[in-house]
This record gives sequence, C-alpha cells and structure tokens, in this order.
Amino acid sequence: MRKNLLLVLPFLVCLAAACSKNHDKVIAKVGSEKITEPYLKQKLQEIAPDAQSYLATKPGRKQFLDLLINEKLMLLAARKSDAARSPAYKTRVAAMETELKGKLQYYKDYALAKLWVETLREGPIKVVPAEIDDYYAKYPYEITVEHIILPTYEEAEAVMKKIKSGADFSKTAREKSMDKDNVRLPPVIYGEFMPELEEMAFKMRPGEVQGIVKTTLGSHILKKVSQTKLELSSSKERIQRILEKKKFDAYLAKFQAKVKVEVLNEDYK
Repeated sequence: MRKNLLLVLPFLVCLAAACSKNHDKVIAKVGSEKITEPYLKQKLQEIAPDAQSYLATKPGRKQFLDLLINEKLMLLAARKSDAARSPAYKTRVAAMETELKGKLQYYKDYALAKLWVETLREGPIKVVPAEIDDYYAKYPYEITVEHIILPTYEEAEAVMKKIKSGADFSKTAREKSMDKDNVRLPPVIYGEFMPELEEMAFKMRPGEVQGIVKTTLGSHILKKVSQTKLELSSSKERIQRILEKKKFDAYLAKFQAKVKVEVLNEDYK
C-alpha cells in the first residue's frame, strides 16, 4: 500500500509542528508552480484514513510530497502540449463552465429564497404563542384515514356501492385505488390534510366511510380509522408550521396579484 499511494490523507496534525504561522508557506516549487500549505491541506482531505499513521513518518511525508510534485509536473507538461489547445479540451471545459454557472445560479436562487423566508418568519408570517393556543383549542385532534382515489366519479360510485354492500375497505383500496401503496395515510391534524377533504374527514366518526369528493387528482372515498386528542406540547411545532404556511400562502397570493402569471403550454393547463 505504501508504494502505491495515489493520494494521501489528512496528516495536517503531523505537519502542524513543522508549519509556520504563515498559511501560504511554500513547501516546494515545480517550475512556475508552487506547493503551498493550503494546497497540502486540500489534498490531505482526499486521503484514506488508514494511510494516516504512515504519513506521520518522514518517509511517508516525503512520498506524499513526491506524488504532489509528479502531479504538478504532469500539469505543466499537459499545459505545453497540443491537448491544451485541442477542440476536445475546449469543448469539455465549456461544458463544465456551463454546468457550474447553472449550479451557481441555482445556489444563488436557493440562498436568496431561504434568507427571504427567514426574514418573513420574523415579520409578516410570524406566529405568536397565542395563535398556537387558539388553534389547538379549536383543532386538538389527530386523525388517521384510509383512502381510495379513482380517475372518474363513475368508477368511484361503483367502488362505493361495493363497500356499502360489505366489501372490506382496505382490501378494496389495494385492488382498485390509483394509489395502492398508500391506502392508510399518515396521521394528520387539521391543516395537514388536503383542503378539499379535510372538513369531511374531521367531522366523520371513526369507522365511518364517506365520499365521493372530486379534486384535481380524481374522485376520493375516505374511511376514518381513528381520532385521538393530542397534548398541546406535542402539537406546537406542527401547528406553528400550519399557521406559518397559511400566512405565507396569503402573503404570496397578495404578491401574485401584482404579477402576471400565464401558462402557455396547453398540456399544463
């Protein structure tokens, strides 16, 4: 392994005693290229942990530096070769530049949006404790439902008749629903469920089946499995997220009223 080290792992601790306080200290020169402390640190982070003890030795440090010197020699030779001026090289570099520009723009947008939301949380969409208490007083329950969704109202009617005739809801859902893998949905409190189904679901009694409700996703049939009253302490974070989202949606809707939004592709209307 010692003879075949291609890169070598963080032996920063080993070099610390020999390093000056100048972080740009030059360790070696290869023509116009320099091997500095920061460059060493960068390369050390790429090394496998099992090489660390060897790199703590003087032969290990020398071998590591030899590898970096060879790397610099290769780079200098490559820069002077025809490959550096070849269309293939220029094409690859251009493709990478385009990719990195895209990633940078994505990060800029993400960072800006994240910071903007953080500032909103301290202002227009801030949720105070009294709002959480009021929401809990009105909606203290968590429910679990099973769900059947079908593409048309007529298909949902046929399934509803079958269930009312005694067919097992869960089994029927696994046979007929468009979402067979998610028959029993995760427990929700008011505000975490689909708005079109929420009122009905929370008014139902455990064991009751209701429907049919049409949404943009299809036609829905619900069975209420359970209803449990939660403690306020275990609900606070969920309620805060719900109230925050409501305020955020209202804030964004007000902004959208000032911005023209058009869907131009017929496939998405």
